[in-house]
This record gives sequence, structure tokens and C-alpha cells, in this order.
Amino acid sequence: MADSSPRPRRGTPTTAAGVLFGEALESTDAFRPAAIGPSVALDSLIDQHAAVRSTHLLILLLPFTVASCGTTEMNPETSTTTAMATLHEEHADWIRDRDAELRQPEGWLSLVGLVWLEPGETILGTAGPSNGNRIVLANSGAEDAGRFVLGEDGEVTFTPSEDDLCRLDDVPLAANEAVVLADDRDGGPGVLRVGGLHITHIHRQERSALRIRDRAAETLRMFAGVDRHPFDPDRRVDAIFEPAAEGTTVDVTLVTEFVEPHQVAGTLRFKIDGVEHSLLAHPGGKGLFVVFADETSGVTSYGGGRFLIVEKPDANGRTRIDFNRAFNPPCSFTTFATCPLPPPGNRLPLAMIAGEMHGTPH
Repeated sequence: MADSSPRPRRGTPTTAAGVLFGEALESTDAFRPAAIGPSVALDSLIDQHAAVRSTHLLILLLPFTVASCGTTEMNPETSTTTAMATLHEEHADWIRDRDAELRQPEGWLSLVGLVWLEPGETILGTAGPSNGNRIVLANSGAEDAGRFVLGEDGEVTFTPSEDDLCRLDDVPLAANEAVVLADDRDGGPGVLRVGGLHITHIHRQERSALRIRDRAAETLRMFAGVDRHPFDPDRRVDAIFEPAAEGTTVDVTLVTEFVEPHQVAGTLRFKIDGVEHSLLAHPGGKGLFVVFADETSGVTSYGGGRFLIVEKPDANGRTRIDFNRAFNPPCSFTTFATCPLPPPGNRLPLAMIAGEMHGTPH
């Protein structure tokens, strides 16, 4: 990691999904039913011949009419082909949404800094020595753009050095007037814009940090996409969800080597190629969030594992896991993220040849 992250130590339980997984959660559309072709009713076919009033002619037409009805039934092979085409289209839509998210001008690829604040003053500017008390970034707008102060009570304030250089949640800030920067423990943090930078105050590992994004970041500008395995319908599996007892937690290690107990939603049980497997799941928005590794981890996929969003189980605990939608964590693209590693037991004893492969090297 490029930042001065603390050594391993235990934190307090984390339950807010957005904080827990470094804002890495994303929504996923439920699978739509397979498209079924139109059928033609007997009445509609008879209506086509309503002008024919001759009884004898109608009798002659009846065998043809019945035969025509039979030909309109969906051929099983055609139905399967249509359903498969629909799955491929849905997967292509998911890929387009995923790539669009990665290319957001203030997304994960625009991260240029994760600064752990020390008590006292930290200066932000375009010049000067870069050290624990000074952040030097070319797009900050001024040689001395402003000052962050971490107080003894944990409160973080920012004081701009110039008028019209900084905005907090789109409100212009006056020079030399301090404002409080709320963190992300109680919902979305405020967005501080300094020059061309996007800065948020986050709280991780019992410490305050600044997450800094830059629309001109090289990682965003040079991004050429993510390699993925071809869609495999056999890696789209049914699963049964077994809820955990309320208050259940599991120790999760972050890439910063910090260990935290995290909330457990339950266990997903499923079969792949006839073999039973299970994965521990966490609460995740409207569904479940899974961090897993497999035998491709560190070989053809990111070594820290991959993420999955799983549809909310129905009343009987049934859901579906689509490993084709396994995606890389932010840490595979940038050193300035704090991602969770797979919890104990979430390493599959097989090579999951599905989903995203290695992210952009950094």
C-alpha cells in the first residue's frame, strides 16, 4: 500500500454495508423470465376465414386449420435457444453497466490518495515537501489550497486559503473560514472539492482518513477495460440461503492487514458440477454480498478474491448465484482502497473460470 496503514489490530464490529465493503457494493438486476414466442389461438385462425360461408368449404378447411394450430406451438429446442439468447443479452447489459461504472470520472479509477490523518494540521497544495503533514497534488488548485485539522475529539475541519477555490457539497467556501467534514459512518460523507480534486472524509480502522479523487488521474485516463471469461450458463447456479443467528459476526482481514469482526447474514449452499459448496454471505443493500476466492485467485484473477452481489432469497430461502458476474474489488485497480479479503471458509476448492479476470495492474 502506498499509504502509511496501521499494522494488524482488532476493531469494533462493523455493520453498515457501505462502510464495511469500502463503498464497493453495486446493484444488480434480477434475471428476467426467458422470452417465449407468440402462440396462435384456434379462434384467431377461424376468424381469418370468416368470409367463407360455405359449409362444405369450411369442413374442407378444418383439417388445415387444426394442422396450422399445431405448428404454432413452441418447439422445445427453439424455446431453449431463445432463453439462452436472453441470458447472453442480460449478461452483455451487465457488462456495459459495469464498464460504465468503472469509467465514472469520480469512481474508483480516479483515486489518487488515501491519507491517514495525524492529530493536528495537514496542509494541501500543489508544491512543497510531501510528508505526513503535507499533501502535494498537482490538481489541488493552489500552492497552499487549505488546511485539514484533526482535533483531539476526532473532529476533522478544513479551512480554505482562498475564496472561490473550494466547495463543500456544492456550497462555495470563504477563505480562512473553517468547516467541519462529516465522515461516512452516518451515511454518505460530504464532498469537498478543492481545485480539481474530490475529497471525502472516511473512518476506517478506528482512524480518520481522506479519500482523494482526481478526474485527471492517470489510472482513469489509461484504463483499457477488464478481461473476462466468456459467459458460461453452467456457472449460474441455484442456491439455498440459511440465515445466521442475529448478531453473528466473522473476523475479516482488510488489505491493510487490519482485522475487524463483520456482520454475517448467513450461508449460501449450492452445487457446482454435482459437488456441494458453501459461501458465507454478508448483508448487502437489497440482497447479499459475498467475498470469495478460488484456485484462479492470484493466477488469472485478483489475488485478494472477487466480489458477488446475490439476489435477495425468496421466502423459502431460494436464490441464484451467477459467477459470471464475479467482479474485481477496487483494490485490484488502485492502492488507495481498503477492501475486505475473503472470510475464513470462503475459498472454493476449484478454478472458477467465470467472471472478471485481473484488473488494471498498479
